[in-house]
Amino acid sequence: KVIFRPLEPHKFGPITIHGIFLKRQNEVSETFARVNCVEILHTKAIWETILNGPLSSNFYAMLRAHSIVFTEKLVGGMKPFAVTAMGSHRFAEMKEEIAKKIAANLPSIMPYSYQYTTEALDMENTIREKMQQLTYAEFEGVLHPAFEEDEILLIFVGGVLGLMAGVVQLLIFYT
Repeated sequence: KVIFRPLEPHKFGPITIHGIFLKRQNEVSETFARVNCVEILHTKAIWETILNGPLSSNFYAMLRAHSIVFTEKLVGGMKPFAVTAMGSHRFAEMKEEIAKKIAANLPSIMPYSYQYTTEALDMENTIREKMQQLTYAEFEGVLHPAFEEDEILLIFVGGVLGLMAGVVQLLIFYT
C-alpha cells in the first residue's frame, strides 16, 4: 500500500508522506512510457497485430475498399475510355486485382515505414506527457492493476529485505 498510499501528500512539519510512485509521478511516467513503447507498443508489434491479428480481416476489407476508390480516382476522367476499352466486368476485375496486389505486398513494404511511423506517432512522449498530467487518483488507477497481481510478493520481499537489514545491523552493532 505504501507504493500508492496516501494518494494526496500529507505534511507533518518538515516531513511529507505520500505514495512512493505518486511522489515520483514524472519519473515513473517516463519509465512506464519507455518500457511500454519498447516492449509492447512498438511500431512493428502494432503493424503485426493490424496485419495478422484477430481483426486483420477488418483491416484488409478497409484496405480493399480504399484501394478500389484510389484506383477509381487514379483513372479519373479516363474511366469511360477504360470501361469502353476493357468492358465493365474486366475494369472491375482490374480494380480487384490491384487491391489484392496491394494487400499481398503490404506486409513486405511495412518495415520500411517503422522509423517514420515511430517518429510521427511519438507515442512515448505522448504517453509520458499524458500520464504526468493525470491526477494522483487517475495515475494510481493506471498503475495499480499492474501491481495488484504481485502485491503479496512485493510485501513478502520487502519483509525479507527488512529482516535481512535488521540482522545485518544487529551483527554490526552487537558483535
